[in-house]
Amino acid sequence: MKHFALATVIALVVAACGGVAGPEDPAQASAEMMAVALVQLITADHPFGEGHPPFTEYLIQSSLDPFAGDPTGDGGPGRALTADEQAAIEAAVAPFGPVRWIDDPAEWRTEDLRPTIEGAVILGVGEPVIDGTTGLVPVSLWCGGLCGTWLTYRLDFVDGAWSVTGTEGPRAIS
Repeated sequence: MKHFALATVIALVVAACGGVAGPEDPAQASAEMMAVALVQLITADHPFGEGHPPFTEYLIQSSLDPFAGDPTGDGGPGRALTADEQAAIEAAVAPFGPVRWIDDPAEWRTEDLRPTIEGAVILGVGEPVIDGTTGLVPVSLWCGGLCGTWLTYRLDFVDGAWSVTGTEGPRAIS
């Protein structure tokens, strides 16, 4: 099931981006890497263990998340995600549930720090760093005060597609 979901995601990302981008096209590669990293986060590394993601809706930050990869991050939101980045991410995440783009994640949290939409999750992604056929993508997942994950994925461009091959640096779980 997991391999089928990953193959479906790769096909959707390729379609959304107009073809697989190798390392020679950094902007398109960046969009594909973000999408693949977020799917890995919601399907394999969410706080509820293995199995289908338990979320009913995906609230995705429309700008780079300064806390992606590190909950102690600093600063305001980064640059807005490009149309290509949003299209790739939405194509990859939409098979798992409705997607809603949000500007300020704080506006989507209740007083007890849960998403304002029951069963939803707030996702963030940081700027990918690409070095040839390898890259790093910081990500974040927030589903409550004691329900969050922050880490950085390592991706490699293998057999014409980006795939998660591990993590880099610390991983924080709330």
